[in-house]
Amino acid sequence: MNTPTTAQHTAGEAPAIILPDPESIFLTRAERFDALALHHGLGEWLAFLGRLSRAQDKALKAAEPDLAPPATETLELARKHRMPPVSVASFQRPIVWHDILRSIVGDLLENAPVGARETLDALLLTSAEELDKLAEKLLNGEPERADMDRLPYIAAAMQVVFTAVASKLDATALPRMEAHSTCPVCGSHPVVSVIRSEGPTAGLRYVHCTLCNTEWEVPHATCVTCGDREKVTLHEIDGDDGIARAESCGACESYMKLIVQGPNARVDPIADDLASVALDMLVDDAGFVRSGPNYLLIGAGE
Repeated sequence: MNTPTTAQHTAGEAPAIILPDPESIFLTRAERFDALALHHGLGEWLAFLGRLSRAQDKALKAAEPDLAPPATETLELARKHRMPPVSVASFQRPIVWHDILRSIVGDLLENAPVGARETLDALLLTSAEELDKLAEKLLNGEPERADMDRLPYIAAAMQVVFTAVASKLDATALPRMEAHSTCPVCGSHPVVSVIRSEGPTAGLRYVHCTLCNTEWEVPHATCVTCGDREKVTLHEIDGDDGIARAESCGACESYMKLIVQGPNARVDPIADDLASVALDMLVDDAGFVRSGPNYLLIGAGE
């Protein structure tokens, strides 16, 4: 879980926006993947994603000095017009992102599953131009079937870039978006929402950006997609641990998961989302459409 810094709120006050901590975000995620993998039917896959998260942590710390936030003028303009300052539509991706991808791929190749090795080898041979095209398709929400095997790794590198840049912003200077479903940093959709249990944020609900790992507070029992409060229903799997639930909306027929952080529990929005894919199947079968993607599972519904 991200931890609010003193720059983001005053003592005793819950922040509206929480920026990612680059020192811990991917490492904590890796540890959660490892824990979830121990007694899970998808343990091998979750363990591999733990390795991916560690590779992201290593790549972020190596590239962090080369990942600068937008210029002051850009930040001021975004605030004036209530626009995400690191928008996926306009932010100029640094060339270093290619090195970030190669670093992640190189770390994963050692002891990679047979099914992943071919894709990883191919990525190392992919031209910079083609990599940029893949990133464009991913961020524009226009993935093609032929690219699905490669896109989770492209997404992993993009997460490193946007997380590093987001962490360098001033949360108190960011404008809140009119739509709950729009990240105030990069404009992407949230992957899940988290109900926190500790500190000044205890009991509050924050949604978590699938790309830059920023979180922003959204009221309980409110559809993140359309804002409706009358036709919201909770779903859960009988006999499950109750950490992951789903909140569906009868108004727009979408749903988003709720990850409930119990006392002293260490949960992670991305990891716990992927460990609860059975819940997705349950709500999908009920006729609801997931409101935001998990980039590490991009294309799974194709």
